[in-house]
Amino acid sequence: MRLLALGLFSLFALLGDLSAAVRTKVDLVNLTPDIRPGEKALIAMRFRCDPHFHIYWQNPGDAGQAPTVEWQELSGTKVGAFIWPGPKLIDQSGVMNFVYEDETLLLMEVAVPSDAKGTLTFKGKAEWLECDDSGCWPHDKQVEMTVKVGAGNVAYKYDAKLYPALRPRLSTTASSDGKSLTVVLPAGDKLTKTWFPARGFVSPTATAKQKLVGDTIVIELADATEKLDAGDLVFTTRSADGGFVDIKAVLGTAPAKQAPTPSAPTKAAGDWQPWSPEVQAKALADGKIVYVDFTARWCATCQVNKRVYTQDDVAKALTQAGVVMLKADWTKKDSIIANELGKYGRTGIPLNVFLKTGQPPAILSEALTGTEVLSALSAVAAGKPYQAETTTHSFAIWMLLAFGGGILLNLMPCVFPMIGLKVLGFAKEAGAARGKVILNGLLYSAGVIVSFLALALLIIGLKSGGSSVGWGFQMQSPGFVLGTCVLMIVLGLSLAGVFEIGVGLGGVSAGEGDGRVATFLSGVLATVVATPCTAPGLGAALGFALDKERSTGETLLFFTVIGLGMALPYLLLSMFPRLAAMLPRPGEWMESLKQGMSFPLFAYALYLLWVLNALVEDAAWVRDASLGLALIATACWVLGRWGALHRSDRERLTAKLTSGALFIGTLGYLYVTLP
Repeated sequence: MRLLALGLFSLFALLGDLSAAVRTKVDLVNLTPDIRPGEKALIAMRFRCDPHFHIYWQNPGDAGQAPTVEWQELSGTKVGAFIWPGPKLIDQSGVMNFVYEDETLLLMEVAVPSDAKGTLTFKGKAEWLECDDSGCWPHDKQVEMTVKVGAGNVAYKYDAKLYPALRPRLSTTASSDGKSLTVVLPAGDKLTKTWFPARGFVSPTATAKQKLVGDTIVIELADATEKLDAGDLVFTTRSADGGFVDIKAVLGTAPAKQAPTPSAPTKAAGDWQPWSPEVQAKALADGKIVYVDFTARWCATCQVNKRVYTQDDVAKALTQAGVVMLKADWTKKDSIIANELGKYGRTGIPLNVFLKTGQPPAILSEALTGTEVLSALSAVAAGKPYQAETTTHSFAIWMLLAFGGGILLNLMPCVFPMIGLKVLGFAKEAGAARGKVILNGLLYSAGVIVSFLALALLIIGLKSGGSSVGWGFQMQSPGFVLGTCVLMIVLGLSLAGVFEIGVGLGGVSAGEGDGRVATFLSGVLATVVATPCTAPGLGAALGFALDKERSTGETLLFFTVIGLGMALPYLLLSMFPRLAAMLPRPGEWMESLKQGMSFPLFAYALYLLWVLNALVEDAAWVRDASLGLALIATACWVLGRWGALHRSDRERLTAKLTSGALFIGTLGYLYVTLP
């Protein structure tokens, strides 16, 4: 057991050093077996990238830098520029790049002097940028190779068809209307793969979104770096034999003949664009209907809502109406989006709204349905108001919305994993003294309400200090998300029977004293996990509660009412014996239920890890966090395996020390290295 713990510690400590190593091997290789004086020869710079790493093409795309070489010795030869193989396109969270992975040969033509004899030495410094999902690192290396003049040289094998410069170039025509570039497919060739621009005359994003329309390739020019009105454009694309070929497109001044419009998508709405005030204003000025989805990866309700956009009728209606689809991603703290939310009376998400110039915004419910999206779109398209001003509600209506939203929080996907724990608690208490059951219900309710009040005070304090915060703001903190993820793993392992910490955190009272504290803390925990979700009606109520016109007392009252609504089902079960008596008596079935309820907790932990991946943007750290969760699970297993009551005192002490060191060391490492 001690060797296991030591080995895991050592492995984990090495992770940081590994990420700093050079992940690309670079050297020179000869491609010509018979090197003759006065003739041409081929050599190559060979790059061999580790898995998940890449280097860049001559046109790197949105970011990156192509490899270079600075020669120091050439033995009188003349070496030409790199002859590039065709690249591949990768999308790194919206950043489009043209890259090489695995092994790549950058060919160079060598002019051998007519008086060459003996050996030829090629020596220089190669420089390249290697990247993966976590970042990029520049490197350089001295490379050297010696070949002999004459026959008998070892020649490295390469596939000539991958190098478009070594093959005949195709020609075609192109035209531009200022908004898009239309290139005619060369006659007799089925070149319908991605067309890579040899230089940045069209953006990498436009390259990724190019469309085949009839017998043409259409590429948008929204982010073009040049004014395309005449001249030659060179593209590289796949050929029918799997190699690459260059295409020279002669750009004319006449507008291209209009090709048939591609059919509308049937499984998803139109292309989403990142939201910004400028993009929204331009679309509205053009007379378009704008749909804005205020979302975040930590917002579970937002993710559930997205299923609506895959419905055929919704996708078709949005496309036919020419709706401009904008995504306002609030995964990370963004004051601009927070201010925009405030214009709609909201301090949190989800928020989905249709906009059209001259009409009031059509604000949709927090829990979307396809029917509602279609109804709102129909109203906006017809110039009719969809939703009355929310400020017309009376104070009492807002209170009812807050109370009802609190009740419905229990049905949201964030709170669902905790429901099973409460069911176990009430099942165990079935038949217990009524006073004890009522006390536990009150303690749980107090935990919920106190947590809501604390959350309200924290939000009020941060907002008074100028911070842009709202419902679920703590989910924008990687540290908070990591802690919640670890807590879900630990609770899930306990429920699965890996080790025993009791099920007090789920609301099961383990006795006097500690059991009461645990029951109170279970209410706190339920509130914590509820914040990534928003129940129907709750989002608008929260916006009203945190409006600058509300007094601190009114805001605290609203949050108290929300807490009461969330705690009400459990409070009723505890206060009315007849309701509690409907629950089955404790028995063996509880063990099966307890173990089964561990899986929703594990699922929620995976969701939180996905959220972390969006918040951190450091693939190496997310990898460490994934391994860290495995080490934390190992610590729990060690505690359960050797810390059980039937073990000797020495074994139990060793297990506690080992598991504690592994748990605390791993968690400490993750927080210390948290980006």
